[in-house]
Amino acid sequence: MEDLKKISVQKNNDGTELDVFNPTPYKLIGKGLQGAVFKVSDDRCVKVYVDEKYCTMERNALEAGQNSNIVPHMFEVGPNYIVMEYINGESLRDYLEKYTTFPYSMTKRILSLFHQMEKVGYKRIDANLRHIYVVNGGLKVIDHVNSLSINRTAPIKFLKGLRKRRLMGSFLEQVKELDYESYSKWKKALREHYGIEY
Repeated sequence: MEDLKKISVQKNNDGTELDVFNPTPYKLIGKGLQGAVFKVSDDRCVKVYVDEKYCTMERNALEAGQNSNIVPHMFEVGPNYIVMEYINGESLRDYLEKYTTFPYSMTKRILSLFHQMEKVGYKRIDANLRHIYVVNGGLKVIDHVNSLSINRTAPIKFLKGLRKRRLMGSFLEQVKELDYESYSKWKKALREHYGIEY
């Protein structure tokens, strides 16, 4: 895909945002600090990185998870981009808008997701609510730049996102019932590292 080389992303002067140059017809659908994502077709998107090292880090993480069903499938890798599956689903952040307590069936799926991430070999067993997608009854996670480099065995970002929505308590009560070992580990991490009591 020769036109992908025309897209460039770079950090702005203060390093807090990305400046995107996109002379292609591909629609910008998201950006963070390491790259920007463009929709290429109904089933594919491309992530263009500000630095090749981030591309390598995410490629390695996605390769590790290709035999699972929790990460996007990769189609093509360039020096600073990855063409991958476009996840056509609802983010967990949006999905949870209609709930006042965390859905029990979703707790089971989240626990399964985090256990699968461990099996894949990820060191960061965590994800932002906006990076988890509900797809055909299953869950997929995007944004894996740091999945193999940051060591986090408790899903702190995930739990903080639930806390903002007042769903953390009901979620953790269900985890306590379903997987007491994870519950104890997460509760301890919240208290010791983040001063959050539950």
